[in-house]
Amino acid sequence: MPAKLFLQVHHPAHLAVVSEPNVRVSASTLPWLVTRIRYSSSAQHDQLSIEQADASGNFSDEVTLAEGVNVIEFTTYHGASDQTVRRFLAVTYKPAPVTDPDPVLLFLNISRPADGAAVSDPILVVSGATTPNARVVLQDIIPVEPDELGQWQASIVLEPGKNQINAQALRGAEKVDAAISVTYDPDS
Repeated sequence: MPAKLFLQVHHPAHLAVVSEPNVRVSASTLPWLVTRIRYSSSAQHDQLSIEQADASGNFSDEVTLAEGVNVIEFTTYHGASDQTVRRFLAVTYKPAPVTDPDPVLLFLNISRPADGAAVSDPILVVSGATTPNARVVLQDIIPVEPDELGQWQASIVLEPGKNQINAQALRGAEKVDAAISVTYDPDS
């Protein structure tokens, strides 16, 4: 009488959540039997591989998962007795959050005009740089949109005499200030 056909999945556990797209599935059955491994998800079509168990009945294969829930079906055949055994395994691939290995600190500079400059035009173009994706505010009321590299520019109106120019860079809860002074002399 032939041995009773069985199929036991060892890894990963049913309903496991993994953070890598490739997972090694391992199982066991009777020695030398062939097992079909079929897997699919809503994001990919059926994938199929055929594995033969070794002399101890063990086999494994690497499965590439799509993000979300993936269903893996194992079907073992015993040709001499026309027996089949089927097992299902659900595995969720949830990628690990991407972390920036070298986060850029929030910074802000005013590159033009120079601190202490004297100007004769009441309209002053102020420019500088900040961390990409930061917001800039001049004089506490003028929003400035930096470009994708963090470069920014805006115009302000000066009062005669010494003017304090304040800028703030904001990113989430972070805030950085910069300030310069410019003297507006309409008679110069």
